[in-house]
Amino acid sequence: MAVHQTRAFFLQRDGFLVDNPKIGPTLASEMWAPGNSQPFLGLVEKLTGKPLDGSAWVAALAKPIEKRVASEREAYDAAIATSKADAAGAEGKEAGEVDLAMRVRLVDGDAVIADTEESGSFLAACGKFEAYISGRFRAKA
Repeated sequence: MAVHQTRAFFLQRDGFLVDNPKIGPTLASEMWAPGNSQPFLGLVEKLTGKPLDGSAWVAALAKPIEKRVASEREAYDAAIATSKADAAGAEGKEAGEVDLAMRVRLVDGDAVIADTEESGSFLAACGKFEAYISGRFRAKA
């Protein structure tokens, strides 16, 4: 119920969820920073402005699955289009490039599968990781 209530809050406040730069900082300050120092129900109320209730969850359950899938797909497609436009418009970047401003290492146990520093980019590291996963699951099939 808390997830649905939180999603509804962000949708009402911001109009979208995917790639919303306001969500992370809000969750960090309102939910994660206090952590277990405050009761969970109080954190939900402080974040969303109302006590936890099931109305957002019930609304999600009441929506026919075809409409829910269509609306989620529409939101996803809009986010992808915005992301591509932003990437294409960013100076010095190619469309689709991802800059997380950090080093990312993708590991499996002790094995480093991909490293953005060694691969040269996040997407290149993702490609190595994807190949690793594909090979691993094909080998088991």
